[in-house]
Amino acid sequence: MKIEEVPFCPMVRSEVYSSEVKKTEVLMESFRRAIGLRIKENKEVYEGEVTELSPEESESMTGGYCKSISHVIVGLKTVKGTKQLKLDPTMYDALIKEKWSG
Repeated sequence: MKIEEVPFCPMVRSEVYSSEVKKTEVLMESFRRAIGLRIKENKEVYEGEVTELSPEESESMTGGYCKSISHVIVGLKTVKGTKQLKLDPTMYDALIKEKWSG
């Protein structure tokens, strides 16, 4: 094992105590650097005209007579054609706040 591969991150006491953030946050950041945790986030961007915005409902998990939104179908008309996206129900609230409609 090479020295670069050893999980080690030097710290100075003044770095922890002089920081404006909590000591635990400074230590957790140091741990993340030491173990070499890398998080990669991929985002897909779609551009086009919204042609459809319809929530899909399902029976409530708690039972009873309530229904909840399981996902949202968004139809897009793009330069390359049409596309339907199945989005998380939290996106529906954000789209309604922005006054989008299909």
